[in-house]
Amino acid sequence: MVRLKELDVLRGIAALNVVVFHYTSKFRINFGHNYPSKFDWDIGRYGVELFFMISGFVIFMSLQGKTSLEDFAYKRFSRLYPTYWICVFITFLIVNISQDPKMEPNSISILLMNMSMIQGVFGIKNVDGAYWSLIPELFFYAFMGGLFQLKMLGKVRTIAVIWLTLMISNSLFKLPFGAYLLNLQYGMFFLAGILFYRIKFNEGDWREHILIGFCFLAGVIENPTLICLGVFFTIFCLFYLFVYDKLKVFAWKPFVFLGYISYPLYLLHQNIGFVLMRKIGKYIPNEFLVILIGIVCMITVAWLVTRFLEKPILHFLRNYRFSKPRYSGSFQK
Repeated sequence: MVRLKELDVLRGIAALNVVVFHYTSKFRINFGHNYPSKFDWDIGRYGVELFFMISGFVIFMSLQGKTSLEDFAYKRFSRLYPTYWICVFITFLIVNISQDPKMEPNSISILLMNMSMIQGVFGIKNVDGAYWSLIPELFFYAFMGGLFQLKMLGKVRTIAVIWLTLMISNSLFKLPFGAYLLNLQYGMFFLAGILFYRIKFNEGDWREHILIGFCFLAGVIENPTLICLGVFFTIFCLFYLFVYDKLKVFAWKPFVFLGYISYPLYLLHQNIGFVLMRKIGKYIPNEFLVILIGIVCMITVAWLVTRFLEKPILHFLRNYRFSKPRYSGSFQK
């Protein structure tokens, strides 16, 4: 699968927004900040929706061409779970060792339950609050795998109309099913990513643009605030710039780098960052400097995990599977 640098730019933008949101607004809610709340980066929370749109684009792209459901499942597992397990364990260890009175330690049973990645479905506490978004991702992967197996990916427009109808109905009437299974709260962003893929690779026409408009509308109906209207409009505009090759001007190396380390950064930054900021905050009175140090430290940790753990493990797992000989049932000499 071709790696598009502009997607790393979008990942970097999303990751930075989420980190700054947690270190300003979320930290204030949990522990308090002394500076005025007007400096909080509250809109950064919607970086997750940008991640979902990127996933829609990438997952649909990964199911094109010669592949199988087995290969798709293995690639998704190898991409998500080993790094996730590493980051869960690191977070568990640091939070428990810190003995911070305002950071609730986790038991071994919670740690083990978190290894499934779907602990939130059963109301089990996340080792890190940022893990909530992994459940919509997993259910989207399962949904796409099912459509692929049923050979229905060619019927994107029909699926989009049905899915959007369910999403808007759920926003208006709260349907008693499918919040997790059908991604009715966040599916409009995954779907938009799919539709943007079709436009970028000349598989779509004016109907894709109409459906993207309804994805935007569904997002605003689900989140009916002026802030969401503005933020979602910006996210959709960024993707339009991307699919029409206008995002290259924003291909700033720091954003590309943040995109490269975005998965470990997302998994590690919140609770570990909170512990770090509370520790150094005892010695440094300037909270803006504390936030900056926290960001730099967590970017460094995420890079170390990416460089020395995530990428080597992923490389090994992919090579191990796809270098093995395949047999078609008859013995081959």
